[in-house]
Amino acid sequence: MRLILDIVEAGLYPRGMNKLVKRLLGAIGIFVLAGGAVLPSQRPLRVLLLYDMEGISEATRAAFVRNGTEEYAQARVSLTADVNAAIAGLKAAGVSEIIVVDGHGSGNSASPDILEDRLASPARMISRDAPFDIYMDSYDSSFDAIVAVAMHAGAGNAAGFLSHTYSGRGVEYRVNGEPFNETMILAMGGARFKIPLIAVSGDDQLEKEIRRSLPGTRYAVVKHAVDRSTAEPLARAEIDRRITEAAFEGIKNLGQAGLIERRGPFRFAVSFRTEEAAIAAAQAAGTGFVRDGTTVSVRADDFVDGYRKSIRLYGAGVNPSPVPVPGSPPVRYWGARFP
Repeated sequence: MRLILDIVEAGLYPRGMNKLVKRLLGAIGIFVLAGGAVLPSQRPLRVLLLYDMEGISEATRAAFVRNGTEEYAQARVSLTADVNAAIAGLKAAGVSEIIVVDGHGSGNSASPDILEDRLASPARMISRDAPFDIYMDSYDSSFDAIVAVAMHAGAGNAAGFLSHTYSGRGVEYRVNGEPFNETMILAMGGARFKIPLIAVSGDDQLEKEIRRSLPGTRYAVVKHAVDRSTAEPLARAEIDRRITEAAFEGIKNLGQAGLIERRGPFRFAVSFRTEEAAIAAAQAAGTGFVRDGTTVSVRADDFVDGYRKSIRLYGAGVNPSPVPVPGSPPVRYWGARFP
């Protein structure tokens, strides 16, 4: 290996092999371990790390994910530990740029849910001067991979801890008849730029969903979902080990990472608890019922377009930008929030 690197550094190879050598260097940077660390690739790797809260290792009741509760303060510490464990794995694998995005709507508009001042380097939070959709608009083609921390099972999974898809207002969320969770939505968004979702953490119910839909994605189980309202966490040291290992292995095998593939046209169907709620959703989206009168659907040829239409069924949208108060600091947005 040292001989190969010496030859490359000295330029002792035919000029016609430039492209091949560049590919070789990239492969060496990602896949070859030396002294417990991955050799740096020729081009620095850029990773998006999105986090939610329901899948936090130590969140065991709903109060942990809601701003204003005593448990929320504890959950922020746990969330920060989970995210930093993923950062440790990415950093050990040679990633030099990690962009973190807040993917949870806790109701905390003053700061991200994570303890930003405790975020491990080289990671940094993303924020903007206007709300944005975390699943579709927090990255571009410059990213090499996506990691999702503290995620949860999708709507319709009665055994998943605090399971839902985008909003608890819907009891099922399906795309062309297939149950879809938020992790899958994120993966579909990344796939349009050829960005793979390489690692995820959450409870053991989400693991089952990920194994079916994203079999090549590394998964770290951090707690057992007893039911929708209760969970049992693993020990902190084991949680850190699992998340770090999943992130590290995701980068190590980046070259073999697959992309989620679902072909259009798409029908997004959201089921509500009552017919009244479904009627309100249909009026908001300008569409009609399907099946039993409590399910509303929208159609689109493009997945992203269909997704954006589907979230309007919840009446969510994004918060309007507030009118600036003279002398006040600029408002920061970590993502789209429910009104």
